[in-house]
Amino acid sequence: MKIPEIKNVYKMPESIRALLRESAEKYGDKIVYKYFTAPNEVSEMSYKDLYATFKNVGSAICSLNLNGKKIAIIGENSPMWMISLMAVISSGSVAIPLDKELMPAQIENFLSLAEAEAVFCSGSYVEKITAMNLPNVKVIVDFDNKGNGDNRYYSFEKFVSIGAKLVSGGDNRFRRCRYDRSKMSLLIFTSGTTGTSKGVMLSEDNVLTALTAASNMIHLKSENVLLSVLPMHHTYEMTAGQLTAIRLGLTICINNSLKYVMRNMKMFKPTAMVVVPLYVNTIKKKISDEIKNRNKQKVVDVGIKATKMLRKVGLDARSLVFSEVLGALGGKLKTMICGGAATDPEAIKWFENLGINVFQGYGITECSPLVAVNPMVNVNYNSVGLPIPGSRVKIIADDKGREVDLPCGEIGEICVKGGHVMLGYYNNEEATKAAFTKEGYFRTGDFGYMDRDNYLYITGRKKNIIILDNGKNVYPEEIEEYLERIDSIKESVVIGRENASGEVVITALIYPDYDMFKDCTEEQIADKMRSEIAVVNKALPTFKQIRNIEIKKNEFEKTTTRKIIRYKLS
Repeated sequence: MKIPEIKNVYKMPESIRALLRESAEKYGDKIVYKYFTAPNEVSEMSYKDLYATFKNVGSAICSLNLNGKKIAIIGENSPMWMISLMAVISSGSVAIPLDKELMPAQIENFLSLAEAEAVFCSGSYVEKITAMNLPNVKVIVDFDNKGNGDNRYYSFEKFVSIGAKLVSGGDNRFRRCRYDRSKMSLLIFTSGTTGTSKGVMLSEDNVLTALTAASNMIHLKSENVLLSVLPMHHTYEMTAGQLTAIRLGLTICINNSLKYVMRNMKMFKPTAMVVVPLYVNTIKKKISDEIKNRNKQKVVDVGIKATKMLRKVGLDARSLVFSEVLGALGGKLKTMICGGAATDPEAIKWFENLGINVFQGYGITECSPLVAVNPMVNVNYNSVGLPIPGSRVKIIADDKGREVDLPCGEIGEICVKGGHVMLGYYNNEEATKAAFTKEGYFRTGDFGYMDRDNYLYITGRKKNIIILDNGKNVYPEEIEEYLERIDSIKESVVIGRENASGEVVITALIYPDYDMFKDCTEEQIADKMRSEIAVVNKALPTFKQIRNIEIKKNEFEKTTTRKIIRYKLS
């Protein structure tokens, strides 16, 4: 395979502020955001208005002496969410993007751990946050302008108007903000409770490095319309789906609900999407079912054969031949960038046959999050792509305490070095030290190999982490903490187990305390375990809930240090 040349068309911007200013100057009145303000009401925002609102929010932050502080952002996807994040970072503050699916107790824990002094949130979170014991929080800004809360409350509309008055009056505190862009600008908590979660510290330079690489490897033209479906708190969406899209001058249409994705595709007619495999598989299934229901499978198969032959002589008729099929996706979809979990190579080929290119990538939060991306030429269906420009990726193995670099084709741990790699874990020197090799490479904990053309392949995920089909990461230790509190459970391990449909489900392997069940049948023990699990599930977000249990009759096999040997359980 010929190694594609990645041209450095886009230089790294000086800052997020400079990125927004340059995009506003270049694209002006062009629409940057289309978003729902009511179930059937779509509003628009131009690049010029995006930059103006950003400056107003930043000025209000500075006027309340919040610049240089830690500020959390939580809620549904919206332009206000992204504007707030960019203004927080550009005021020299630390942005703390939180998953909107976190339980209230987890939100309170993270806000306390980070010593957050302000929270930008959707209206549904105002009352919850107001009720929390958060003495450090001085300001709560409501994206939905619902107009309730204590004396710390501001509607987003009011907050913007405060900033607008300052800007029009010549206040230049936000414009003159000076800070070190190599220091922490983002604090992203991994999933977990206080005891198991780690705070990933990213700098503005880390993010700018990643988005510049994405811009040059993805290189979508400004005419593209992007449908945004992933949560903005995730670095993948934040970097590739938002900041990169703004850098490239795209129009971003924000999806308002998972159940309305197909409807919104017809409405917005996107040309591109940034997705996880769940979306690739879901869209494929819906289209396949529709083809079968209309008895069109033979027609489609003939069309695929014919268009393949035409492409060999330089003619691409896929958009014409499959116009009816593609109409269900809005009729203009050409590109899907897929990350978050492994993508089925057969699904990639299936979409390519219809004229839609799926480019697989690989990343991790600690790398802002890009590690590798398939460039838009010479796509390798089985690989997650080439390491991003300016980075170094190598495969290592531990040989009796020594770090050994492995040659092409040999499987080991994927390690990364570059300007996109995190600063470390917040207030956790021990975890930070363990995360890096002696040469300063970040240990991803993922296993794979590289071929002679420098393409990266993933063969296994982190030892414990569960990657769900929707791309969400579930840390089993978090769930095990809840199980450890149950007296009737002596030992437990949480793993991802494929069910009969091939879907990964969270499964609890349980070794009960049989001393408590001497006179019970196996069914009675199982019933007791199921009832205990039901209680635990009430304390967990839906995607983390235990869906299956397996009762063990014997203790788990352990190491000499009494640690359960996990790899034998999957």
